[in-house]
Amino acid sequence: MKFLFPQFLWALLLLIIPIIIHLFNFRRYKKVVFSNVTMLKEIETQSRKTKQLRKWLILLTRIIALSSLILAFAIPYIHSKDSLFGRKLISIYIDNSQSMLAEGENGQLFEVAKNKAREIIRTLPKNSEIQVIDNGLSFSSNKTNSSSNALRLIDNMDIDHRPNDLSGVLKKIESMFKSDSYGHNYTFLISDFQSQERTDNIALDSNYHIYACPVYPNLSQNLAIDSVWLIKPITQSFKPIEMMARIHNYGRKGNFLSNLTLKINGVQRVVKSIDIPENSYRDVPLSFIYSGTGWLGGELTVSDVPIDFDNSYYFSILIDSSIKVLQLGEDSDEFSRIFDSDSLFYFSHSDLNQIDYSGLNFYDCIILNQLPKMSSGLISQLKNFVEDGGVLSVVPGVSNSSYTDFFSELGISNYQIKVDDEMGVSPLSISGVFLKDAYKQIPSNLLLPKIKTYYRLKSNPQSDKIIYLKDGTEILTKTDIGSGSVFQSTVPFDSNFNYTSSELFVIIQLKIAFSKRKTQSIASEINSTNPVYLPKSSGLIHLRKGNSDIVTESYTHSLGSRFWLNDAISESGIYSVFDSEELPIAKLAFNYSRKESHQNYLDEVRIDEVFDNTQFTMNKNNMVSLLKSTQDLQNRSQLWKVFILVCLIFLMIEILLLRFVKS
Repeated sequence: MKFLFPQFLWALLLLIIPIIIHLFNFRRYKKVVFSNVTMLKEIETQSRKTKQLRKWLILLTRIIALSSLILAFAIPYIHSKDSLFGRKLISIYIDNSQSMLAEGENGQLFEVAKNKAREIIRTLPKNSEIQVIDNGLSFSSNKTNSSSNALRLIDNMDIDHRPNDLSGVLKKIESMFKSDSYGHNYTFLISDFQSQERTDNIALDSNYHIYACPVYPNLSQNLAIDSVWLIKPITQSFKPIEMMARIHNYGRKGNFLSNLTLKINGVQRVVKSIDIPENSYRDVPLSFIYSGTGWLGGELTVSDVPIDFDNSYYFSILIDSSIKVLQLGEDSDEFSRIFDSDSLFYFSHSDLNQIDYSGLNFYDCIILNQLPKMSSGLISQLKNFVEDGGVLSVVPGVSNSSYTDFFSELGISNYQIKVDDEMGVSPLSISGVFLKDAYKQIPSNLLLPKIKTYYRLKSNPQSDKIIYLKDGTEILTKTDIGSGSVFQSTVPFDSNFNYTSSELFVIIQLKIAFSKRKTQSIASEINSTNPVYLPKSSGLIHLRKGNSDIVTESYTHSLGSRFWLNDAISESGIYSVFDSEELPIAKLAFNYSRKESHQNYLDEVRIDEVFDNTQFTMNKNNMVSLLKSTQDLQNRSQLWKVFILVCLIFLMIEILLLRFVKS
């Protein structure tokens, strides 16, 4: 027999008290003189023997009763036969996600969870093999620890940016269990059990024993900046930059009043008062003007405690000076009227004899305007330009044979016969995907041009029909090639002045030039597995914020380069990116995941459903239930109830002796 709390055995010294009381009788007897004492001597002898027997029996019952009570508090146990077979892996998971910053009945949930883990470890046998796991699933979770090392790991544990992932935690435990050939596993899950998308039923075999130890917060208000995005993809200096911020009130105690503050490069630019109803969100518009070019870093903040990881949202925006458009071939006024007079565009023209092949990638959009011929070198360079993300617009001339080799190299349809038949543009094509945001509302009296001359195109399933005539004949198609796209116009300019001077022609050319300018991704999540894109550079890059310098490898991509975080960043904020030669490349914004912002938690019924297929025990939020689990997992028979029963039996015997055995 062994004891879980042997320190209580010191209380056995208290047994000396009833012994002293019984051995030393401090009562004084009064002497009485009788004339005849013959009969009294006989009575005295018989009474003294009975009294002595009664006294010793009472002493024995009291000693046994008190000893049994003391032994019960020491929690005696004996090992069962099952404990001789198979090693035991004790796994303790502590949820250190951002939501554990909330306050519960006994203080901050994270500290309460750490204290529970310490109590579990202190009640385990000294030779236990303990696996300590947190949301980081770090290298230390791949090995077992002694009790002292496990306590040290818990003391050093801190809040992590990763959301809780019970499936990932149990996979880590299962991997450890199988790789080291354990016989039994006992897992303690100490968490607020915040509901996540990946919480599914978990199937483990009978060798796994799961003990859930929930720690629930006092539900209160939590205001979070969920996301921020640009309303318009084009961002220019000295022009309003319009944004939208989604602010969510996850609380359940009425409206939340706060201030929303916008800082650009550390300078406060906008302050707005916001009032958001409970358990709802509001999209707040923001606008500011930036006078410079290049990268800017911004921060949106709201005031809210105690959960403050989602109070700030960082973003970065590239302010480009212009969209670069090159016209190759004929110098047509139709294009210069559109692009040359607008400061948003950098527009230039080049003849075939003056083309700088190495500089083609400088442009966003290239217009092939009625080229008389195309060399093999130009075809190769333009193909690379498109595949690397460029936009190419092709305008036919009087003769369509000049593009044959080029279209064949790209794998797109060539121009067919020329048709001279006047026909209007179909109104249905105006409401298509390509022009859907060109009009806030398409006018009912919109005048559409009539096309007098056009080329037919052979049908190509890879091409999208953008603008077409009333009989369905396309006059503008789009074909995606690599990361770029080719727009083929079937309308020659020489005989279609009605078309080139129309409002529709201007809108089409602007949409083609803007098609490379997709909405910027202004922020990334720290724990995202998606790649982060850079405008240029490949090889080693440095991400710097304050004293932090993170070195990683970037890889060439069609739109520049990209890299993966791989848990290299653990703190949100604006990071400056430099190449291996210390030249600045970009500014990138990283934010904590918002999966921990909501206040939806699995209750005991739902937790039981999640672990329905396992040997599962629910430990309610008290230490008595927790200690009982640590005792049960050691495969030993509990004897404290037996000793309590023995104590009660001998107390009853003492009462009977005092009541029925007379002196």
